Amino acid sequence: MPTKEEVGSRVRMARFRRNMTLKEVAQRSGMSATHISEIERGKTSPTIGALQRIAAALYERSAHFVEERDTPLAVLTKRRERADVFFCDVEGQVHGTQRVNDDPPWATLRLFRSTSSPGERAERAPQAGEVVILTLRGMIRVTVGNESHVMREGDTIQFPLENGYTIETLGEEESEALGIGAYPARSAW
Repeated sequence: MPTKEEVGSRVRMARFRRNMTLKEVAQRSGMSATHISEIERGKTSPTIGALQRIAAALYERSAHFVEERDTPLAVLTKRRERADVFFCDVEGQVHGTQRVNDDPPWATLRLFRSTSSPGERAERAPQAGEVVILTLRGMIRVTVGNESHVMREGDTIQFPLENGYTIETLGEEESEALGIGAYPARSAW
């Protein structure tokens, strides 16, 4: 079981990752900023209820603060260890992509590589975060709100995910893209 100092450090790091002030966490959790500060400094042990409220305010799993683990400073993902990830778009169509990096507990960045057939289209629902997409080959169209952008090899686009987006492969060739997403920790892929 982590010490109260370690629990406090994990709470503080989760708050920093989300660029939130003590006051913001206090407002979201219904707790006092002073009490949260005492927890972060290891001066007091939080109750289970307090940890649950703090976790919800920080978009984090409650267990993250108390689970026994060795947190690595860096995580290496070998090519052969990359995971295939599947998701349903807003129309219920299943699409596959490859998660290029691993998922350490402190992660907020995710790197994806995907290939799509000519005419393939995926519409992603709104969520918290932002993404940068780099076209590696082929031609794609990315639509965010009422803005459409045609991208060719080497082109990049960056946008917040709060409005969702549509991506489709244009032309007669397969497309390949690399996406770097920044999400609140433990959000949906």
